[in-house]
Amino acid sequence: MPEITYIDELSDGDEILSRLSPPVRNWFLDKFDDFTDPQKSAIPKILDGEHLLLCSPTGSGKTLTAFLSIIDNLVRRSLDGSLPDTIQCIYISPIKALANDIQKNLIGPLNEIKERFLPGRAQDIKVGLRTGDTPQKERQRMLRKPPHILITTPESLGLLLASKRFRPILNDLRWLIIDEMHSLVPTKRGTHLSLSLALMDSVVDSEVQRIGISATMEPLDKVAEFLVASDPRESDMDPQRISIAKISGSRELDLDILLPTPRFTSTPVREILDHNIDHIKELVEAHTTTLVFVNTRNMTETFVQRLKVAGLLGVEGHHGSMDKTIRVDVEQRLKNGLLRCVVSSSSLELGIDIGSVDLVIQVGSPGSIATALQRIGRAGHQVDGLPRARFLPTSPHDLLELVALQNGILAGKMDLLRFPENCLDVLAQFLIGLTIIREWDIDEAYELVSASWPYRSLPYDDYIEVLDLLDEERRMWVDWEENRFGKRGFAQMIYYTNIGTIAPDNNFLVFTSDGTLVGQLSSSFVSSLRNGDVFLLGGSTYRVSNVIGTRVNVTSATGYRPTIPSWTGEAMSRTNELSKEVLELLALVAVQYRIGKGITPFLVDVLGLNRPVANALTQFLDEHSATTFQVPSKDRILVEQIDAPLPTYVVTTCRGRAFNLALGYLFAGIAARDNIAVHELSFDENGFMAKLSHEVEISAIPNVFSSRGSGESLHQYLLESQLFAKRFREVASRSMLNPRRIGAEEVSPKQFQQRAEQILHRHRKMEDSVVVREAMSEILTIDLDMGQLRDFINRMDSEDVRIVHRRVKMPSPLGMTLFMSSFEDLLSLRTRAYLIKDLDPEILRRLLGARSLATDLDEARLWEYYQSKVVVPTNANELLRLMDMGGGLESKLTHPLYSEKLKEIERDTLRGWVHELAERELITKVRGTGHEKIDDKWFSMRMAEVHGTLGCLAIAGAAEMDDLRALYTGGLHYEMGVSFVGGNPSSWRKRSLSDPMDCLRLKLLDMLGSEGPQTAEALSLRLPFPSAQVEAVLQELEMRNLASIGFFTQTDEGEFILRVDEYRITGGQVNVIDYRTLQTLILHKSFATFDEPIDAIRNLALVQRREELLHRVTNFRFRDWKDIKHDSDIFNGRLLHNRVGYTLGNQLPMLLGLRGDPWLGPLEEELLDKITEEGTSRSELFADYPRGKENAHVQRSLKSALSNLERQLAVAKQYIDVPNRKRSMAIFRRLHGRIEPLPFHEALSHLIARIGPVRIHTLRFFVARPVEELADALRELEEKGAIARIVTLQPDPTDYYASPEDAERLLSPLPEDRKMRILSQSDPFSSRFIQEIRLLLKQGWYYPVFKGVDPIGRILMFVVNDYLEIKDINIPHSYLDDFKTTFEELLENYRDRLVDVSVLHAFNGVPVHDCDENIQLILSDLGFVSMGDGERYIRGGVVAPISRKQVNRLLFLHHSLHQDSRWENETIALENTRELRDDFSLRGRCEMFRVNLSSMVAAHQLHQGSNLRGHLVWARYRHFQDLQTIRNVPIEAEDEEILQFFREHNDPDVHMERNAMSRSDFRKLVSPLVRSGHLIQDYRGGFKTVEPIPNADLWRIKRDYLRELVQNYPVITLKQLERLAGSSFSPEEISDVMHEFEEDGTLIKGFLVDDLQDICWGRQDMLEGLDAPSRSRDLVIPPSDPLIHYFGSLLRERFGYGSAYLVFHKEEPIAAFKANTRNDTIEITDFVGDSDLEKEAVRVMKEFAWEHDMPLTGKLYERIRSRMV
Repeated sequence: MPEITYIDELSDGDEILSRLSPPVRNWFLDKFDDFTDPQKSAIPKILDGEHLLLCSPTGSGKTLTAFLSIIDNLVRRSLDGSLPDTIQCIYISPIKALANDIQKNLIGPLNEIKERFLPGRAQDIKVGLRTGDTPQKERQRMLRKPPHILITTPESLGLLLASKRFRPILNDLRWLIIDEMHSLVPTKRGTHLSLSLALMDSVVDSEVQRIGISATMEPLDKVAEFLVASDPRESDMDPQRISIAKISGSRELDLDILLPTPRFTSTPVREILDHNIDHIKELVEAHTTTLVFVNTRNMTETFVQRLKVAGLLGVEGHHGSMDKTIRVDVEQRLKNGLLRCVVSSSSLELGIDIGSVDLVIQVGSPGSIATALQRIGRAGHQVDGLPRARFLPTSPHDLLELVALQNGILAGKMDLLRFPENCLDVLAQFLIGLTIIREWDIDEAYELVSASWPYRSLPYDDYIEVLDLLDEERRMWVDWEENRFGKRGFAQMIYYTNIGTIAPDNNFLVFTSDGTLVGQLSSSFVSSLRNGDVFLLGGSTYRVSNVIGTRVNVTSATGYRPTIPSWTGEAMSRTNELSKEVLELLALVAVQYRIGKGITPFLVDVLGLNRPVANALTQFLDEHSATTFQVPSKDRILVEQIDAPLPTYVVTTCRGRAFNLALGYLFAGIAARDNIAVHELSFDENGFMAKLSHEVEISAIPNVFSSRGSGESLHQYLLESQLFAKRFREVASRSMLNPRRIGAEEVSPKQFQQRAEQILHRHRKMEDSVVVREAMSEILTIDLDMGQLRDFINRMDSEDVRIVHRRVKMPSPLGMTLFMSSFEDLLSLRTRAYLIKDLDPEILRRLLGARSLATDLDEARLWEYYQSKVVVPTNANELLRLMDMGGGLESKLTHPLYSEKLKEIERDTLRGWVHELAERELITKVRGTGHEKIDDKWFSMRMAEVHGTLGCLAIAGAAEMDDLRALYTGGLHYEMGVSFVGGNPSSWRKRSLSDPMDCLRLKLLDMLGSEGPQTAEALSLRLPFPSAQVEAVLQELEMRNLASIGFFTQTDEGEFILRVDEYRITGGQVNVIDYRTLQTLILHKSFATFDEPIDAIRNLALVQRREELLHRVTNFRFRDWKDIKHDSDIFNGRLLHNRVGYTLGNQLPMLLGLRGDPWLGPLEEELLDKITEEGTSRSELFADYPRGKENAHVQRSLKSALSNLERQLAVAKQYIDVPNRKRSMAIFRRLHGRIEPLPFHEALSHLIARIGPVRIHTLRFFVARPVEELADALRELEEKGAIARIVTLQPDPTDYYASPEDAERLLSPLPEDRKMRILSQSDPFSSRFIQEIRLLLKQGWYYPVFKGVDPIGRILMFVVNDYLEIKDINIPHSYLDDFKTTFEELLENYRDRLVDVSVLHAFNGVPVHDCDENIQLILSDLGFVSMGDGERYIRGGVVAPISRKQVNRLLFLHHSLHQDSRWENETIALENTRELRDDFSLRGRCEMFRVNLSSMVAAHQLHQGSNLRGHLVWARYRHFQDLQTIRNVPIEAEDEEILQFFREHNDPDVHMERNAMSRSDFRKLVSPLVRSGHLIQDYRGGFKTVEPIPNADLWRIKRDYLRELVQNYPVITLKQLERLAGSSFSPEEISDVMHEFEEDGTLIKGFLVDDLQDICWGRQDMLEGLDAPSRSRDLVIPPSDPLIHYFGSLLRERFGYGSAYLVFHKEEPIAAFKANTRNDTIEITDFVGDSDLEKEAVRVMKEFAWEHDMPLTGKLYERIRSRMV
């Protein structure tokens, strides 16, 4: 172990200066008055060459301390010319941003010294930056001209050490600096760094001085050992020495805690956020530059937006998930003083120099003393600066923690670092990296690893097990006999692209049982889930069924309270040291209570708190002491058993989340062992809450915990937890068993999770898996604080350590947060009807705060309000308004509304009004419903349809149904009277039923609107429908902001009330518009119908997808989209705030006006200048720039610049149709500087006129300007009268902006459009209400089905493998007839997208085969038939699957590769082949091969030219004529001369002589013409012009070509045929030909291959003769064979090749290889195959080589052979 010396003395400044060289000394004196204490302590030791660990406060000049002596040495050697061009110093930074910053601050001093104090003869001192973002060109330059000081990250250092080209330039390395060590040492990232240091010491010849620096860390001795452990100078006889310079952290600090509101402890938690925003705004405006730290990335975004809306200027966010360019821009603007405020999570807490910050605000406790000090130190970061920080608590518990945190900081307390040791996953990654350098002796590598400090005690057996694991997983080879290991296969590529230990937080997809995607959850949240847990997502509750891979399967849990708080997984765990401070604070307060003193004086006088904070904390703790004198302490844990239906235990420890997890999981594990079900388990920093199936004996817990089997119970419980699954995935990824990238390709999250599941399943079965052991070790050391738990359990026997148990109705305040957390989630639920009635009044008070009291209304006020809504009628028109709100009118006035309002009116008068209204056809009578309460009563016309429909439904059995929509209404009807005379109808008209749900919805709205708040039960009793149906509709009304629930008349159950009425009754002053009326207006505007697509696009401003025109253009077909896209007036680009879409040219000024001025760099300006008036293609834009691998960075910069131009709408694209090109060509048109944008205010008013009424929140998705600028513009436009502001309830008053004309339309009722539409979620109408749609229909990738404005159903479907996969259709029975018509229209349009086969799995969640007869009839009418599997229906295709082996056998047979169909010799094979590329493709098709292709071309009069796939092939002239006719490419004028020459001549030499042209220039001239098919070459090298067939029927030639192409393929997909046919055929042309073949019986279509889920086309005659051929021989298909395109997808997906040799064994592809064919050999360069069939693959390859008389060679081939031996 090293000798550690603490530096006690500070050297004299003059003495230090005397040791510096004159240039450095003069520069220092010019910049600084004196050295800081850290510099006086550390610099002399660094100058003496000693290892040093420096720990000093932020802002004390640590960076300069480390670099000054190094700069001095480099300057001395630059003066005397002895400075070599090698790396002298490596500076390691934990984050890239810090590395960028240090580079700037290092280059600055060096430049100043050079310019002012160094003579011209001095050598340049170079500084270089090498991170994952460093361009390839810069990396190559670094190898040629190495920097003297290299700034890098731990991961990049590992890569550099593995590089054989980089290691030599490290041989002169003299210094190593590791900054911010506190963020590295306690993580596996630091462990990986320690291994890299050990490797560096073994490969670098020089002695390296180490300097470690950080502002905050303890224990310093351990960190010092970490720093120098692998130094090769270390020995038992002569131990290494290291000095520690610890400068006191008692730097003066200006700290204070501020309360967001004076009534802090009584304010609901959700309201505290608003108060904190106001407080932050005041503080920012009172300071120059402020940093605001919050604890999650989500809160960063929230605070930034809220501060901007509040009017704070110059505020931005900064966190790790942001794009790098945005982060760097924010850092630079902050440093330059251009920002007033930056909100950050953790990305700015490390030592990045961000300029002068005079205030830090910390919102909520950071959970760590060290983190708090780092953040506080950002203020006054400069030397001698005074850090000023203000803490804003978010809850009373948070206030307690902040007080403890402040005490700890002021007392000089520090968090202790905890070091990971013997991490086997990091070891596995490091060993893979070692194999890249060379082969290693096993024991030699062990010595290297154990030289690293974290592995100083690594058991040799563990090391061997890791090697064994890597050998089994084929990450390296291990020769146990020779005791060596080395590199295998893709290991180098995997290592280079996956190095690192940081585990990304992948998202999990949440699916319901019907396959609906309802949202995403972070892996941190999922790690806390157990099967059966209920959680909140998107305003609804779900119960976990299971977690499989990346999928969380759930069922709806409406009516159940969440058991897992929504913030679980976000919070950082509180450190042990801060938890001790909390316990000490509670202990001090407990003493004050015991001696009977008030604690406020103690808090103010002793702890120094300000009076408001002391009062708030006193109030909180007084509330606790009123319930119990017991508080958690180092010797006490509180267990409170809550009176609840299930035994509920709140365990309060105040020891931090890690301790609580350990105790809670042990508690749950023991309960599970004893068959006690754990229904709920949730944690926070102060404790955990458990709900069990049975009570437990608390007094027996100590004995149970300390029993021998408790550890095993915990282990078993953890193994089945999602926490273990998460850690296992991370360990497997870190071990590179499951890489996230393979080369340039990133593994998709789904593939990664599936592979992780496979590895987990395999390793769980192993007796002692290294990966399982490491994952469990990580849990027990990082997630769970097992050490502290064991200590507590052990002390229970010997000391006064107790668990205090008490039974309570509500937990004490210290345990209340966790208990209340799931109830707080109820405030996010869009419908609380099921839950609010079950809550304890005290909980409700805490949840709702003042609102719960404001809605307790007295009956007199309610009666007065509802009486004022409708006056007593004085004429017929006023009676009509009354009848529009009520039910049926008859002479007895039984309806409560009529009995109240009409009781004083004479009967004759009333009868006269009724007759008058009837004769005016404003009211009518209804009959034929069969319902006594409806038939023969008077109704207004609107209410007649409602009651007629509801009456028929009630009689038809709706009262017995759970869901009214499940009743098929076809055939039901009632009658309405018409042409009344004297109160009697002249006739009765039959009416079909209206929308059932609409009618029930309107009836409930009328009842609530006219009669006031009522419970669901009271409403159900008055309606002839089941209570469940009524409650479901009421909940829908609540979710859609039309109704609200609360306690309005002191009932025991929640009452429903119209949201508008609630708003007005509780004091709302603003006139509000009915929300449904607003939606109706938007619907009318959005679906205005036009004859021309151009007019529809103009009305919408832009469209994104073809589906958006379906309901807006008369007779629109998807096939029309291509013509629209190619219209010369249509532009494509990122039109509205990064949304890609299509618009008209005359809309561009408005769209440009909605954006700010674009930011254009030099490269962007350069590209803009290259764009001509006519437009420029991408290839033309990039044509003058260098290409190639060495210029990849140039191409990246160009793409980035062009992307930036597109993103800012400086350019837009137009598409043109180009012959022989599959895709349209994009032409870039310059907009910036050529199209004048409208002024922002004018553009905004135009936009609002198009899409309004619209919220400011929605406008932010359309306007690419700061939200504060948008808000100001809206205010100014409103003041000018250009727009109008209207208010609707959502559920609170919400502002919408509309044109004055639209605002006027909203004042009167609008007729409702009840047309059914199937829309995409991106549709302009759907996207406006997407949150509401997802709340009603659940989240997921589905198509919502609308009936007017109401989303009434959904279709979960997507196009996959050329067919439409319809997982489920959810449509109420009452809408089936409408749905059939609308869905059939959509399916017919999909034919235009080449998707004419549909597969249906379920209807309304029921498998299609089990659906009722009404649905079966609809599906039959739509053309669906059974697939024969008992599970699915199909439309437009057949199901006749055969095996893939049979398909391949037929394929080989008809392509002359099968042994029964090969040609006798090469001559016959050539005669029967249309085109050939080389001998390989010919040889496989003949039994005997004597003459090669080049020898036969003259005899057969073959020419060489380009085929339709762009390959050079040999074929006859007529074939090339056909191809040229199909291409149909006109001849360019400049090419006509050379083509005319070769019509008359063949010899290219004659052309070169006549034109004095070199051969290379001639090649450049003719190559494009050969590629375009205009020229072909004969066997002598002469050229010939290809003439298209004159007067040919182009379509007939194309059709014949495709027919001939298809005839030899037994089964083929459209994609395969597209690849085989080439670019001259559009997909639509191919589809049309295939449909012709289908109609004439040549082809059938459907699922024809049993393990292939693609739609295939099959030759019916071939498939009927399956039994004829015998099994095919084993063979290799070379890349020149036309069949390789048929297998293109398989080659790419299974083997990762675009083109290669494909090996078949038993008619199955088992391997693929790449090879060079030179000197009559086949040199294998790459090989991928099934390891189990590797031997067979080599055998087939050898047979292939023998057949071609070309032996297999190459190092890779020899290695494969040796592996087989």
